[in-house]
Amino acid sequence: MTDPDYLPPSTFLQALIRDDAPALAGGAAEDARAAELIALTQDADGANRDWALLLLSQSELDTPEALAALVRGMDDEHHEASLEAVIGVAMRDPGLALPRVAERLDAEVIDSMTLEAAAWIADPALLPALEAIADEVDEEDEEDDLFAEALREAIAACTRGTPPN
Repeated sequence: MTDPDYLPPSTFLQALIRDDAPALAGGAAEDARAAELIALTQDADGANRDWALLLLSQSELDTPEALAALVRGMDDEHHEASLEAVIGVAMRDPGLALPRVAERLDAEVIDSMTLEAAAWIADPALLPALEAIADEVDEEDEEDDLFAEALREAIAACTRGTPPN
């Protein structure tokens, strides 16, 4: 979501985006909001799914329904949406996300969101793949690059065995 004008068509999601920390638990209204957000992770519109998975991933909602929605989202045909879901699963259940992230780290093209998920998993088993990627990245050219920063953070997290703060 690098385009600042990229918004979902859903007015519900737009309202959640405007709210810095929408409550998704704690009462009937919050539960209804969480249920609507989870439902939008399977919307017909890719932008709605992308944003719903992002918001769900970044939320503190840690219910079986939220995890199930994120797990389903890892297979979303919308690339960005699937990456948001992988990050959300990595944050909630690192072991469940580990095989998917390991697979993505061996892909032809690797993006910073996969590296972010690797950092949340923080498993030393990912180090060989991360170090191989680092060997291919020219540190001088990439010093301030988001990709290089995410790679450094993933390597550090997997080395210490703990996710970022």
